[in-house]
Amino acid sequence: MPIPNRKLLENAFNEFSKASDSIVNYYAVLENQIRELKDQVEEKNRALERASEYLYTILDSLPVGVAVVDKKSVLFVNKQAEELVSEGLISTLNNNVRKTGEVKNGRGFYRWKKEKLPNGFDGKEVIAIEDVTEIEKAKERTERDERLMAMGEMAARIAHEIKNPLGSMELFLSMLLSEKLKKSQKKYVDYILFGVKTVDRVINNILSYTRPRTLALKQAPLLDIVRDTLEFMSVSISVREIETEFNPSCEGHAYFDPDLMKLVIMNLISNAIEAVQARGRIKVDIKENGRFSVLIIGDNGVGMPEEVRKNIFNPFFTTKDKGVGLGLFIVYNIVKAHGGYIEVESAENCGSSFLIYIPKERLSIV
Repeated sequence: MPIPNRKLLENAFNEFSKASDSIVNYYAVLENQIRELKDQVEEKNRALERASEYLYTILDSLPVGVAVVDKKSVLFVNKQAEELVSEGLISTLNNNVRKTGEVKNGRGFYRWKKEKLPNGFDGKEVIAIEDVTEIEKAKERTERDERLMAMGEMAARIAHEIKNPLGSMELFLSMLLSEKLKKSQKKYVDYILFGVKTVDRVINNILSYTRPRTLALKQAPLLDIVRDTLEFMSVSISVREIETEFNPSCEGHAYFDPDLMKLVIMNLISNAIEAVQARGRIKVDIKENGRFSVLIIGDNGVGMPEEVRKNIFNPFFTTKDKGVGLGLFIVYNIVKAHGGYIEVESAENCGSSFLIYIPKERLSIV
């Protein structure tokens, strides 16, 4: 090979070697950059995962239910909203054209609000649901207390107005009996006097349960008095072939007047017997709820509509053919006098449950 051609080939080979070295160096630099970028991406992904976990933790700790929906399905729910999906409430709200409102679902009351998600989330909406069951129950108790207080005062005034002429009538009838009367006349006066005394006794009962009561409180387990009352009423229960279940979750230590509490239990058990009729079931339980022991008397009877449930503690309100509608009014006042309260859960053809809350600690009863 001529020398000039060999020289050119050597130069070309040297240039190729330099280019190869440059490529290798650039590849090494590029590889380092790719490795750094990969590390940065992995760190960003870890940060996103931490942020996502943080966000989900916050959402699950919220006291309100949060759901993300589109028109077809539920895309996301936090912990507070999980139960509401199975109950069908989220789907109901998803199909609701309104953007806010209140709804009752089963035994719960909820306030809800729906908003569209902006920034590229077309067709998706977020639903916020607040459980206001306890607020509604407290509101209902307050309204009931105010209503019953007014009705009790009215009943007391009416009773006093009736007692005055009744006293005069009883006095004049007694004077008549002291006179010489025919046997038939004396019998009629006795009848009238018996009627007057009966009315007076009814009025005294009304007055005794509308005015504040003095309680003979003592600390004891509710379990014992419930067991004694069920045993006392066992004949009335068994002749109707009613099944009773009493497996209390706790003994239910509380401060209460044993005689009056027995009256409360007897009244509620009697109502349950009438509600279930023959071959029904009555379940009694005792639980604890904060500072209260809770006596629960439930049945699988006919239940009651909402309008009846709201009014059952009103004096003289009754759905029975016989009776004057004072039983549950008396029960309510006895429980209230203990510093407790009573709630009712019921629906037509689904039975009823009465929850009696009695304080565990001694309170100053006014």
